[in-house]
Amino acid sequence: MIRFPRPSRREVLAGLSATVLAAPALAQNAGTGVDVAIVGAGAAGIAAARKLAASGRSYVLLEAASRVGGRARSDTGLGPVVDLGAATFSRMDGTLADAAGEAGLPLVAVPSAARLFVDGHEVAESGYDAFALALGRTRRDMLAAADAGKDGPAAAFLGSRGPWTATVEAMLGPLGCGRALAAVSTLDLARRQAPPDDVTCPLGLGVMLERLAAWTNLRTDAAVTQITNAGRFYALALRGERSVIRARTVILAVPAAVLVSDAIRFNPVLPARVMLALRGCPSGAIEQVAFTLPGNPLHLADNETVLARAGEGAPTLLRGRVGGSDVHVLRFGAAPAQALSGKGEAARQAARTVMRGAFGLDMPEKLLVSNWGGDPLIRGAMAVASPGQGAQRALFASPLGRLVFAGEYTTPVGWGTLTGAWNSGEIAAERAIRLTGGPA
Repeated sequence: MIRFPRPSRREVLAGLSATVLAAPALAQNAGTGVDVAIVGAGAAGIAAARKLAASGRSYVLLEAASRVGGRARSDTGLGPVVDLGAATFSRMDGTLADAAGEAGLPLVAVPSAARLFVDGHEVAESGYDAFALALGRTRRDMLAAADAGKDGPAAAFLGSRGPWTATVEAMLGPLGCGRALAAVSTLDLARRQAPPDDVTCPLGLGVMLERLAAWTNLRTDAAVTQITNAGRFYALALRGERSVIRARTVILAVPAAVLVSDAIRFNPVLPARVMLALRGCPSGAIEQVAFTLPGNPLHLADNETVLARAGEGAPTLLRGRVGGSDVHVLRFGAAPAQALSGKGEAARQAARTVMRGAFGLDMPEKLLVSNWGGDPLIRGAMAVASPGQGAQRALFASPLGRLVFAGEYTTPVGWGTLTGAWNSGEIAAERAIRLTGGPA
């Protein structure tokens, strides 16, 4: 989420896109019954599992992949650890930081501001003023439209074209949520009030979530293929297994795009209004390319972010000196992200072109490239409401019978953030506890 108080010469604020647990209940196997089955072990599913474990309810956390964390994935292919999905989160407005601290996991502060570059050099204070003015006007007009109940394309509020218009457009749209502003709901974007991400875990956020999931009743490589409402309980069928898991309540903590894809079948099928709401919030496209840049040629602080307005190219977002190392990460959004998802050579050429155009720098051959769009268990980045669909997220706030939704897409104000996903999991667990009887 972008904040825009009066900036200094060096900074412009920009958002880039628990309790201590008792031992978990472990007496659940396929074919037995549990109070709650959680489908998906990303941040939302892990948060829900920890909440249920603390409550004493029986539960099982089912993850189709061999690893947990969802879009938080740590990689050491370049030597130092780097996250190619979620890389930072907010210590405010949630309990994720508290859970990490109670688990003894280290957290470090990161700059919650981005530096502005033009043609490889930081802009003067007047450049920050001009960017903040363009951003502030756009946000003000969007908020006014949302307050008036208008929900057209967010691109309509960019105002007159100026030197920073394209940068504001990219920051709010492709680089911020993975979709061009012409395809983004004004209401959805205006309602988003996520605090700026200001902390990370030096072990990697993927590793952090793995540690937080360690004391849960977790089953990996457990792909749920069908959920059947059998009256008093739900029957969950797993790929390759003849027996089923019976649960009184189910928490669906998988991405909205996975539910739309019919990767999980429902009997009876989900209501049309739910499917329409899910389709009204399609996934944005964000991919990241990591590489080493020795010698700190851009003179960046550790974990610092740069928003670059290239002379002829598209605006660029660079996360520099990850964890104090020589690793840097470029972010691509919308069409450019779709073009390089899963394509190593295309990613290399795109990253090289960006680095030369924005910073005048060459880059090494070895890269790490994300593939969120091509991962069948993820299917893209955050869920973003299309124009006219901004009110649809409210539908996920209520359980559907004893099916409870969780994930970043379920929160109108914190969508697209790791903190929002974690908070949604805790809220889903509280709802599941009430549905199974007894206080949350």
